[in-house]
Amino acid sequence: MAASKKTRKKSARTKSRGLGASLDRELAQLSKRIDRDLKQLGRSIDRAQIQAGREAARLVGQARTQLSKAEVRGNSEWENFLRKSQRDLVGLLGRLERAVRPKRKKATRKKRATRKKA
Repeated sequence: MAASKKTRKKSARTKSRGLGASLDRELAQLSKRIDRDLKQLGRSIDRAQIQAGREAARLVGQARTQLSKAEVRGNSEWENFLRKSQRDLVGLLGRLERAVRPKRKKATRKKRATRKKA
């Protein structure tokens, strides 16, 4: 016996609702996985930036140290010029080193509770 028109419509609606709920669950799971992966990627990028900053600061520091240890020789005018240039370069390299060094997170201080005198 053939099913009535009303029964066929109800069964079609039920199937589509089940499919929609299943699709919603799948999308929610996919969204959670994508969020998790994006957070992990963000942390990896942050770590890489910090590591690159440390490495740059280390290299600039080494260059500054080597430059400050270099001996300056020559006639007196050149010697004075080279010494002044060397001091300037050491200072600039120090500033560059501080600029590329990753910033440390400052700990927030908690305020002490003030007591009222009785």
